[in-house]
Amino acid sequence: MRRGQPVRYEQLNRAVKDVQDELERVGLWYEGSLLTQTDVFWCWFPQIQFSGALGFFIEQVDGLWAHICSLWGYEAGHIYIPSWVLLQGPWQDRGSLRDIIRHEYGHALMWHHPELGRSSDFKDVFHGRYDSGDGYLMFPNCYVSDYAMTKPAEDFAETFMCYLRNPEKKWGGPKLLRKKFEFVKRLCEKVG
Repeated sequence: MRRGQPVRYEQLNRAVKDVQDELERVGLWYEGSLLTQTDVFWCWFPQIQFSGALGFFIEQVDGLWAHICSLWGYEAGHIYIPSWVLLQGPWQDRGSLRDIIRHEYGHALMWHHPELGRSSDFKDVFHGRYDSGDGYLMFPNCYVSDYAMTKPAEDFAETFMCYLRNPEKKWGGPKLLRKKFEFVKRLCEKVG
């Protein structure tokens, strides 16, 4: 995306198709796959409750949150990409639209297969359950991004994003970082 430019509907559709092709290559996008039930929606207006989000996946709707989601038209199990991001100025770079979509599909994958995020393997590799809201920090070089350091769910989604971008890559770096990529690869094989 160009610096300071909104995400256009046509641009989003092309990016979604490319990411779905990548999901198909790793065995996660096929007839009957739960991921095919996740739609990607373009939001014209900036989102107040997600004012800094480049994209977001709605995981649960209950209580007051259910009322807010219904007012905004959000449904659990879907990805939303805003055209504009409130907390970002025209001078800021939003990064790769495809990476944002890859990341959100990582959340969708765990939403459709919650048992995987509660497994002992997940806890061992990502140092907590997927649904743990706790922030955590190991060694900074054991993460693919700064955002991955915020909590296990974001660590997984960021690692999934990098894996999906290049599933054939031989990942180097610290042993724990390699274990994260191995976990994502095994997860794709298991779910696919």
